[in-house]
Amino acid sequence: MMDNLLKDVRYGVRHLLKNRGFTVVAVTALALGIGANTAIFSVVNAVLLRSLPYPGAERLVTIRSNQSLLDFVDIEAQTQSFEQAGAFVLQAFDYTGGSEPVQVQAALIDTGLFEVLGAQIEIGRTLPREEDRFGGDRLVVVGRGFWQRHLGGGADVLGKTIPLSGNNYTVVGVLASTFTTPLRRGGGADQIEPEVFVSLRVGNPVAASFRGVHFLRTFWRLKSDVTIAQAQSEMEVIDQRLAEQYPEENKGRRRVLVPLKENLVGDTRPFLLLLFGAVGLVLLIACANFANLLLAQAASRHREIAVRSALGAGRARLVRQMLTESVLVAIMGGTAGLLLALWGISLLVALKPANLPRISGVGIDGPVLLFTLVVSVVTGILFGLVPAWSASRADLNEALKEGGRSASGGVSKRRLRSVLVVAELAISLVVLIAAGLLIRSFWQLRSTDPGFDPRGVVTMRIELPESRYREIPKQNQFRTQVLDELNSLPGVEAALISELPLGGDWLTHNFIIDGRAPLAPGDEPEISTRSATRGYFKAMRIPLVGGRDFTTQDRVDALQVCILNQSAVREYFRDENPIGARIRWARGNADSWMMIVGVVGDIKHFELGQPEQPAVYTAYEQQDQPWKRWMSVVIRSNSGPSTLTDQAKKAVWAVDSQVPLTRVQTMAEVMAASIAEQRFNMLLLGIFAAVALLLASVGVYGVISYSVTQRTHEIGIRMALGARTGSVLKLVVGEGLRLAAVGVGLGLAAAFALTRLMSTFLFGVSATDPQTFVLISIVLVAVALLASYIPARRATKVDPMVALRCE
Repeated sequence: MMDNLLKDVRYGVRHLLKNRGFTVVAVTALALGIGANTAIFSVVNAVLLRSLPYPGAERLVTIRSNQSLLDFVDIEAQTQSFEQAGAFVLQAFDYTGGSEPVQVQAALIDTGLFEVLGAQIEIGRTLPREEDRFGGDRLVVVGRGFWQRHLGGGADVLGKTIPLSGNNYTVVGVLASTFTTPLRRGGGADQIEPEVFVSLRVGNPVAASFRGVHFLRTFWRLKSDVTIAQAQSEMEVIDQRLAEQYPEENKGRRRVLVPLKENLVGDTRPFLLLLFGAVGLVLLIACANFANLLLAQAASRHREIAVRSALGAGRARLVRQMLTESVLVAIMGGTAGLLLALWGISLLVALKPANLPRISGVGIDGPVLLFTLVVSVVTGILFGLVPAWSASRADLNEALKEGGRSASGGVSKRRLRSVLVVAELAISLVVLIAAGLLIRSFWQLRSTDPGFDPRGVVTMRIELPESRYREIPKQNQFRTQVLDELNSLPGVEAALISELPLGGDWLTHNFIIDGRAPLAPGDEPEISTRSATRGYFKAMRIPLVGGRDFTTQDRVDALQVCILNQSAVREYFRDENPIGARIRWARGNADSWMMIVGVVGDIKHFELGQPEQPAVYTAYEQQDQPWKRWMSVVIRSNSGPSTLTDQAKKAVWAVDSQVPLTRVQTMAEVMAASIAEQRFNMLLLGIFAAVALLLASVGVYGVISYSVTQRTHEIGIRMALGARTGSVLKLVVGEGLRLAAVGVGLGLAAAFALTRLMSTFLFGVSATDPQTFVLISIVLVAVALLASYIPARRATKVDPMVALRCE
């Protein structure tokens, strides 16, 4: 048996080398389909299938919403469902121990985080529970990258003191390079892997002491005999208990437990599955091309097969030989596809898609190699079986007749090749329409008015170190001096905002409207809050639609004022003039009323595709929250971005040279980053659609070209009888047009049903958008006609005498 298989392989290799044209075309078609599938499967494997890099990861769960530290501590004390728990929040720290100040990502943690995630230490130790307390020593565990870049990478790092945000911390340990925190997404400024780890109770005791400030991501390890449903039932009892004890902070809060892996990848699963389906369709098109090539080759080998049959080869023997050849071609296509997949994966990682967590783990590993091998072998067998079986049924007598025309193949074979091309066209249309919808959606999103003018605006983020800017007067002094320096530059308009539009940051507060009926604690309306300086709305070109802007008179010792956006007016002052009304924070001082002095236009603060929420702007100079030390600078000028950036840095460092400047970018770049996910989705599906269109056009060309070759005698007779060039063109192109019409008809029906599944990925475009369906159909028909026209032109050049002599 093995000897026969080796003989089949050797014969198949010789045959493929002899027919290099067929081999190259078949391998290329399969390489495109298998390579695309391998690249996307590597992403699916890394993101959805591979286990999280934590011991016993299947028992790790998280609460979907963020928690306050005090609630986290109470839940941990009351629950019986978990054996370990931990929490962290990301916060930027200034590191001033180098040649210039830099900002590093820090994780402020409850020290149980290291236990629940099974953190490995390379040097030293972690932060034990007994040292995690308010007023405790300032200790830090650093990541391996920080240790090597900033601390020399030596073993003597333990006990070293490093300056972080103006405070000195003692290094007690270095984490192993394999440890990563469970960040929910793969991109974004607030999702950078933390480099230093300090206790939340020590690093930010003010925020840690507020029960109503929900900012912690919490992680829990289920006991081995407890299910997530049982833990959820217990959590609901604790929710009710906390709501009774602390109604202002916990009334109406429901903590939902979800598996940690689902929380990390849940948002990406729908698009990855959509993408995997799309590349699966591309592979089907490539396989249809492969099958068509095998059918054409089998027809040209009719005499060889007939001779082998006459010499005693049985049908099973012939089928096995041809299947061996098709599997060889498929394996060669899979190998070439693997090389294409390596390039594709490099491209995917370079694009750094914000919607893909764990993207750095994407690569070619054992499961990916096995997937490629299985796909290649199955493709070779499934799509080689029908051509092989069809070829083995050749009429021996007709095939051996000298001058017989059986080489043209029977009607059933021609029909099968046409069916395959129709299937290619239908599948291509589905992929093309899906890509077209994403392109139209992205164009609509990009054309959305953000409510401000990003042109000529440069932004940068500043976070003042707590040790030197703990008091509000010092913070206000810094802000005033920075604005004075920036606005003294020629042609510059500068201002400050706490949460930059489309920057990914936001805060909310419950508030009370003066004169309205009092509500129970926890039932007060919630509003998005932002602090701004005078001139912010002018610098950003946000229209003032009523009242006034902030002025120099809005100081800390003056009347407290605020400005609402139009959404807040529509929501809370629908039939009233809000100017002159007063509001205050529900958890603030009962006498700290703010007068509404202005109304500004809505902006796209969260995403371009999301409507604005009710928001209130307070005057930075009047803020009473000393922990709110961050700000974004917005600078408008006619100067080029690089020149303006250099000038802005010098102006800020003239006030304080130890303050790091981060997220230095133009507002146009901020907007581009906010739609990076949609751009990535569109680009990737667009590439696969282009491959599908290319393969489909090759399929049409191959079938029509083969048809012309087989009908040379018929065309010769027609031309000998006086048929004109136009008639021959019409005859051949008409065959391609018929195939295209049937393929488009079937594709439209399939697309109408399938594109509804991608509604959640679209903005401003219906999943059955008529314009997209019609335009893509026209494009596909045009490509099919072009693919038919080339062999049709060749048919018009047939010499009738030569064609007739050939028969």
